Amino acid sequence: MSERKGSRWGGKAVVLGCLAPIVVGWAVVVVAYSGLLAPAPGEGKDASACSSSFHVLDQSIGYFGLTLPMDTAEVRHDMVQGPFNEYGLLATFRTTPDGLREFLASGGLPAPSPAPHAEPVTGCGVPAGGGFTEAVRESGGQRVTVQVHGADQAHPLVVLRAADD
Repeated sequence: MSERKGSRWGGKAVVLGCLAPIVVGWAVVVVAYSGLLAPAPGEGKDASACSSSFHVLDQSIGYFGLTLPMDTAEVRHDMVQGPFNEYGLLATFRTTPDGLREFLASGGLPAPSPAPHAEPVTGCGVPAGGGFTEAVRESGGQRVTVQVHGADQAHPLVVLRAADD
C-alpha cells in the first residue's frame, strides 16, 4: 500500500479558510439589516424621533441649514440615510406665527403661499388632508419643503421635508 503524504485535512482547511470570510460577511450584513446593531434606546436618539430614526433632531435639522424656533411644541422627526449617503428628513412641530417667521428666515425660505396642487406630505406626525401653504428652497444639492397647516392660527403645524438631491 502506498502512503499519502501530508495531512488529510489539508485540502479541507483551504476550502474552509476561503469560505469563512464569506459566511462571516453575510452574517454581518444580516445582523446590520435586522436592526440588531442599532443604538440602544437613548443612545443617539431623542424622545421626539419616530421609530425608524436614530438621529438627534438638532443635528438632523442643522444638516439642512435650519434652526428650530425656541417656542416649538409637539415635535416629531424622522431622518433616514439612503444607500448612497444621501439624507432625508421629515419633521413636524407647532410654533407661533413669530416662531414660524423666524424659522423660515433662518433657513432662507420664502413666506409660504397657497399650494393648491402640491402633494401633502405623509408620515410620522403629519395630519391627513390639505389646507396648507407651502415654501420651497432648492440649493446646494438639497430641497427643503415647508408646509404650514394653519387650522390653529395661534399655533400652526409646520411640516418640514428635506432631502439631498
